[in-house]
Amino acid sequence: MSAIFQRRSVRSYLPKPVESDKIERLLRAGMEAPSAHNRRPWEFLVITDKADRQAIADMSPYAKMMPSAAAAIAVCANLDLGGGGDLEDTWWVQDLAAATENILLQIVEEGLGGVWLGWYPDKNRVGAFSQRFGLPGNIVPFAVIALGYPDPEKVPEKKDRFDPRRVYYGAYGKQK
Repeated sequence: MSAIFQRRSVRSYLPKPVESDKIERLLRAGMEAPSAHNRRPWEFLVITDKADRQAIADMSPYAKMMPSAAAAIAVCANLDLGGGGDLEDTWWVQDLAAATENILLQIVEEGLGGVWLGWYPDKNRVGAFSQRFGLPGNIVPFAVIALGYPDPEKVPEKKDRFDPRRVYYGAYGKQK
């Protein structure tokens, strides 16, 4: 569980590229995620070009760290695999959320830092990203992960997030 408790949303990076073998392990981690009916509807776009990362930053007010990141991984849904070509069949959302979290945990294992940037269901972000990167209509950008070597001076402090007031036993409202 150490990766779970070490994971932070890292938004400041050192100017150092991430090695391709580490990127491959991140992608492998994503593809190990559980998937409804084992459809595995994910596809990944690895983005290292600075102009492309700047374009991503311009698509979302929450992506301003993107130009300083070494890379980005766009976690995309192939609706032909996960939703029968239909945005309304949303089991793929759970599959891609699990894949995204697996990548974030592997980022910790690799000594990197990263942050999950939500893309779907924001139509403006989805449309801008799809146009910029030439995604066909059946491919939906779900999330973009900015990643790189974290600036040690700017890594958020660890906080204990456990809140027993949000835990119920047997029925809602029933606590220990």
